[in-house]
Amino acid sequence: MSTNVSPRKCFLVVDDEPLIRMDIVDLIQEHGFVAWEASNVAEALSILDKAGADFTGLITDVNMPGSRNGMVLANHVRTMWPHIRIVVVSAGRKPMAGELPENTAFVPKPWEAHGLIQAIGNFH
Repeated sequence: MSTNVSPRKCFLVVDDEPLIRMDIVDLIQEHGFVAWEASNVAEALSILDKAGADFTGLITDVNMPGSRNGMVLANHVRTMWPHIRIVVVSAGRKPMAGELPENTAFVPKPWEAHGLIQAIGNFH
């Protein structure tokens, strides 16, 4: 990704399950957004370190391989790139109060297209 992307809204989709990640990417592209993909937190941070200012939103799963999960990523992104809107999805459990950064949307899995689009609807 270049540091000078299209003026369209850009989202980073982070999920270790390729089919789920592709479904989310397809959905947000159908709604006019540019989508980038990462399969884990380290890959997501590598992309954001290069072009975090270019992103409008982050959609991340909670459970991922490695030592960091989606909640750690969400909190790091809020600190480093406070302009990025964050949506967290999870089938495992709903985050407890205070686990997610302020102004973060939560969408339970299995998500429905309407619910996910509603969560990112603030970007239009």
